[in-house]
Amino acid sequence: MTQIKLYTRIATAFLFVLACVSSTIAADKLSIGYLSSTGHAKFYIAKDAGIFEKNGLDVTLVEFSNSGDGIAAVRAGKLDAGAFGSLAPLIHISQGADIRVIGGIMGGDQAVITRKENAGSVKKLSDLKGKKIATIRLGTADAIVRGGLKKEGIDWRKEVSIVELKNPPAVIEAVKNGSVYAGVTWGPHDLRAEEAGLSVVLRSKDINPGHICCRLIASLRKLEGRDDIYKRLIKSLLEAEEVVQNDHKRSVEIIAKWIKLDTALVNKAFYSGYVTQDTDPNVKGVEFFWDFLKDAEFIKSDKKVSEYVITDYYRNALTEIRKQKPKSEFYAQAEKIFKSRN
Repeated sequence: MTQIKLYTRIATAFLFVLACVSSTIAADKLSIGYLSSTGHAKFYIAKDAGIFEKNGLDVTLVEFSNSGDGIAAVRAGKLDAGAFGSLAPLIHISQGADIRVIGGIMGGDQAVITRKENAGSVKKLSDLKGKKIATIRLGTADAIVRGGLKKEGIDWRKEVSIVELKNPPAVIEAVKNGSVYAGVTWGPHDLRAEEAGLSVVLRSKDINPGHICCRLIASLRKLEGRDDIYKRLIKSLLEAEEVVQNDHKRSVEIIAKWIKLDTALVNKAFYSGYVTQDTDPNVKGVEFFWDFLKDAEFIKSDKKVSEYVITDYYRNALTEIRKQKPKSEFYAQAEKIFKSRN
């Protein structure tokens, strides 16, 4: 046997062994809860585009119809992480829950809907005085509306009747059948409401400009000793956020598949300017919303909410990507935003 053939066989054998060893290294498994929303697009994209897998994660996405059920699963240890509004986690934190905000998923994207014949009478929240309003239990939209009513001088406990329902379809149906005058929901259910013949009369960005919505949360017991895993989770969502910004066509196709909506409607909902996609944990935004909830009398707490936000996972993920893509304008901008918010 020639020396060249011998080296070739040794190299082939080595590569075979290496492949076998690599195939036995399992990805880290994570179970993540989400809501069926255009705003949760980063989860769908990271899953379908193979971003989770690239970062050594085997992610199972678990759908919930409302924030209350989702956060209960986080607290019970059934999920490694989840994104369920901003109201629900902050209420639970105020009550002593061992959860932490570790990143952002979205902002904005809440809407007030009513029947078309009533639409012209609703220009501001105070126009709903004396009316029955349907909201979703522990939803961010619920807090936005109650806080907005108080800001406009309306006592939401006495001067309106608020009905808490289970999910967006239930809100749409209640408005449609006239059992409530108005309802509060999130995208893409605002579009589904319009398809059902209803009208969107107010947007949350007008009621509470720049408000945060779904935060990525996890319990302390799940976070303990798993810093690298959660850093890779945040890194995956950051990379999915880049896809959202730079590849509209691919993003829309993936979102449409997950939420089962026509691509034209997804494009309208997702790139309308009503929803933001920052993965940044946004400490200042959390503090602002915390104070908003206290003022709206949702919560009573002397806690310093910034102590319940962990920024290290995002910071470390962003630093790692910046080293890999030093010329990326997207990540350079993300770094500037992070420094201004945290």
